[in-house]
Amino acid sequence: MTITRSLALASVALCAVASAAAAADLPTMKGPPPAPVASPFSWTGFDVGLQGGYGWGAESDDLSVTSFGFTADHFTANSPFGGAHVGYDQQFGSFVIGARAELDGFDLHGATAASNGSCYSEGCTVTLAFHNTWQAFLLARAGVAFDRWLVYVTGGLAVGDDRESATITQTNGGTLWSGSQTQTLTGGAIGLGAEYAFDAHWRLGAEWRCVDFPKSSGFSADGVPYSAGFNENLALVSLSYGF
Repeated sequence: MTITRSLALASVALCAVASAAAAADLPTMKGPPPAPVASPFSWTGFDVGLQGGYGWGAESDDLSVTSFGFTADHFTANSPFGGAHVGYDQQFGSFVIGARAELDGFDLHGATAASNGSCYSEGCTVTLAFHNTWQAFLLARAGVAFDRWLVYVTGGLAVGDDRESATITQTNGGTLWSGSQTQTLTGGAIGLGAEYAFDAHWRLGAEWRCVDFPKSSGFSADGVPYSAGFNENLALVSLSYGF
C-alpha cells in the first residue's frame, strides 16, 4: 500500500513538472496583436475628371509667299482653357500604362497686320486673325508609380478648329475685302506629368503638354490661297475621381 501511494504521488509530481516546462516554452504575448500591413495603392481602374490651365503659342502661315508680298508668317496667340476627361490605367508592379480622352474649350486667339504701298495701286493693309475655340485629345500614357505618386509621359492625337480671318483695307481708309474660313485640323501632342492620389478615389495632377497642328491648305484672302496652322504649350492641372 505504501509503494502504491508513493508511485501515485510520484506520477502527480512528474505531470506537474512537465506541465510547467511546457508552459515555459510558450511565447509570451505582450499588448494587442500587430495591425495588418496595408496593401500598396493601385492605379488600376477607370477615372473621370476636370482639367484647366493656360495655353500659349503661335499661328503659322505662308501668306507672305503669295502675291500680297506680306510678312505675316508667324504671330502669337494665348488663352485659358478648361474641360473634362475620362481615362483608364492598368498597373503592372510599379509600371502603369493607360489612355485618356479629353475635350477642352479654348479662346486661343491672336492677330497681325502688314502694309504694302503698291497693293491695289493705292496701297493697303492686310489684317490676319486666328481663333481656336475647342480642342480634343486621345492620349496614351506610361509611367512609374511610387505608391500614391505617379510620374508619366504622354502623347497622342490632337484635333482642333482653326478660324482664319483676313481683312484688306485701303491705306487711306475703306474696306476692300473681308472674309474668314474655319477648318478642323489634326495634329499631335506630347507631354510630361505627375499625379498624387489622396485616397482610393481622389487624385490631383499637373501636366505640361506640347501640341502641334501642321499647316493645312484651303484658306484664302481675297481669292489668294494660303496654308495655316498653329502650335502651343499647355500648362494644366486636373482633378480626377477613380473607380
